[in-house]
Amino acid sequence: MTFRKILVPYDGSKPSEAALKHAVSLLKLVKSGKLVLLNIVQEIPIPPMMFESRMRSTKTGEETSVAAVWKELHQDLKSAAQKMLSEKKPDLEAAGVEVKMRVEVGYPSDRILAIADEEDVDLIVIGNVGLSGFSKLRAIGSVSRTVSEKAKCPVLIVH
Repeated sequence: MTFRKILVPYDGSKPSEAALKHAVSLLKLVKSGKLVLLNIVQEIPIPPMMFESRMRSTKTGEETSVAAVWKELHQDLKSAAQKMLSEKKPDLEAAGVEVKMRVEVGYPSDRILAIADEEDVDLIVIGNVGLSGFSKLRAIGSVSRTVSEKAKCPVLIVH
């Protein structure tokens, strides 16, 4: 099987960096592949009580709802994720890899599986653990485990 389109969920962790390097190596072998570099900003529901609570905005200094401040923070996280991926793009292109970058919001395993289907990828290359804080406690993270069990395409888990 030839892997012409590879999805790499990337969060900046060492395992995701290793996964990216493996994906690039595989794409160099086929010489005409495409990389989908994906970052998921974790979706955290806002409890209804937060819509009534008030605090000062970190951007404007004005009093606003906690929910509005959370939305500001969430947008900052998305911008930081886009910047992180953008910083990877020049090195990937210099290595001869065509890259598409995506920043998505949601639950990581659900979004990875949905994007894999939407992009019609041939392979998912994912780090064994991410930045969740459980990397020292587990050999394989819940996201990589779920993706490996439910993906419609092959999954390579990189340590």
